[in-house]
Amino acid sequence: MGSFLAVMALAALFGGMLFFGAVMTPLVFSKLPPDVAGPFIRAAFPRYYLFITVTSALAAIGLLIRGNPWYALLAVIVTGITLWLWLEWMPHLNAVRDAGNQVDFQRGHRLSVWVNLVQFVIVFALLAGLAG
Repeated sequence: MGSFLAVMALAALFGGMLFFGAVMTPLVFSKLPPDVAGPFIRAAFPRYYLFITVTSALAAIGLLIRGNPWYALLAVIVTGITLWLWLEWMPHLNAVRDAGNQVDFQRGHRLSVWVNLVQFVIVFALLAGLAG
């Protein structure tokens, strides 16, 4: 049961993160006018972070049941980082952007992209570790 839950949650997590970053975001910004694309993505991020939180937490539970406490710890770290991004960093970035501070917004946005990339690599490594 733990193996199934871990693999399914990690596969969904990996696929969801890949889809959002490689398909949805570029599509939104290439097909919608900037005054629509920005608010649309801004509205999508809470759902994206909720998805990551739920799937990484389910993966952690599956990994614990499976007997992989170190893998489970990595999944919990992904969950915790996502909660920070969602509940602390995203509101901060929104306030900075709303205040018109583009320099700080771009810097903060770059940080969030790098953090998300690290999370993506962790998820990939966990999934590859289970496949190996």
